[in-house]
Amino acid sequence: MDATSNPNRRHFLALTGLGTAGLAGCADRLDNDDSAESADPDSMPDETRTVTVLVQPDPTALREAQIAIVNDLEDGEYDDQEEAEQELAARERELIAAAIDDARAQIEAAGAVHVDTVEAEGSLLVEGDADDILDLLEAPLISAVLSESRFEMAKQREAAGETGSETDSELPDDVDDLEDDDSEHESE
Repeated sequence: MDATSNPNRRHFLALTGLGTAGLAGCADRLDNDDSAESADPDSMPDETRTVTVLVQPDPTALREAQIAIVNDLEDGEYDDQEEAEQELAARERELIAAAIDDARAQIEAAGAVHVDTVEAEGSLLVEGDADDILDLLEAPLISAVLSESRFEMAKQREAAGETGSETDSELPDDVDDLEDDDSEHESE
């Protein structure tokens, strides 16, 4: 074959609509791809998912609670650091409960269904359309959407009496670090 026959053959195949895919035996694939793309998205079955949604406490409110408790500890409001840490843990639980309430409202607004909760971990079991569940990630206090098995593990820890809170209940060593973090976030 000479160099001039190749361009003519390519031109002929392009005109017939087969191109190189027809030569490679892929004509059936081309037909299948076209039918998949032209399928009506409304005719496709809705895909219902069951997932674990994790919430986090409002970071600003959590920092404010930490600062307030550190200041109260320095002012002698608490007998020792352990008592202050217990108070911080109680405030974190309140903030997580508020985040769960907010998440429930977001879940309902998205058209999904809240099935169950492990409050200590901020874990919610949610069922719904896959697109509706993905829309939940736009909610500020929802930190993750994970597999259903993650919720089952949280349930097992709850039944065993373990707490698996994602937040840290220890007081920072220096309250100035927290106040610096606040000023950095405010300037952004």
